[in-house]
Amino acid sequence: MSSRQRSHRLALYNWCFTERISATRGTPYPCNQHDLDRCDFGSDRPPHSLQTQDHATTYLEHFLDPNAPISSTVQAAMVRLQAALRIHDWKPDLIIKAFNDLDIVFFDGKLRGRTTIHWRRGSWWAELERSRGRPHKSFAVTRSLHHRRAAIELNAWGMFMNTADAKVAMWKITLHEMVLYLYSPTIQHAYQEVTCGPGFATQYDHSRGWHDGHGLMFRRLVHAVHERAMHHLGIPAIERNRYEY
Repeated sequence: MSSRQRSHRLALYNWCFTERISATRGTPYPCNQHDLDRCDFGSDRPPHSLQTQDHATTYLEHFLDPNAPISSTVQAAMVRLQAALRIHDWKPDLIIKAFNDLDIVFFDGKLRGRTTIHWRRGSWWAELERSRGRPHKSFAVTRSLHHRRAAIELNAWGMFMNTADAKVAMWKITLHEMVLYLYSPTIQHAYQEVTCGPGFATQYDHSRGWHDGHGLMFRRLVHAVHERAMHHLGIPAIERNRYEY
């Protein structure tokens, strides 16, 4: 990384903690402050009825099927996301402003008001490592909150200072976390936490050596999300050839 690139990346990192996320400031994106506050604090929206793991996964696969009709609501959100990806002078608030549209396009709005998203500084991640007694080198984690809610925590230093392309990493990792959420000592998935509740690791997953929540249902979901993301937005949700099933 050149000194100029490092300076730019450091400015992005510092922006996360010096600017308030506002609908009228920062990166332009069509959203309102109420939605941004939901991303920050969540809402009192009641949880969805619990579903079986297979039913919730199959439902989303059908929703993301390339041959399925796309509603005008999803199409409008796609247009906004496509425009956002063309913004050259973006700031870290963009991924939070676009979060509700990502939810509409990829998760049929199931996470709205049930999942918060924040940038976290290096000291937050150091405390996470201390609390777990082991290194945690991820670019993001998603914690379980009460009543089938989740909080996505983005590693600002890792994302902006330790990735080849911070813009691609920001979108890819956020999409990944919207499927996956981490809660010690068990690991679940954000979409499945909201629809199914905790505790869906299967004997089948363990028999194949799939741990950390990256089992069969996760693989089915993340591939479906990845295919739509690549086709309509040109961004990945997974590394190439990863999470095969």
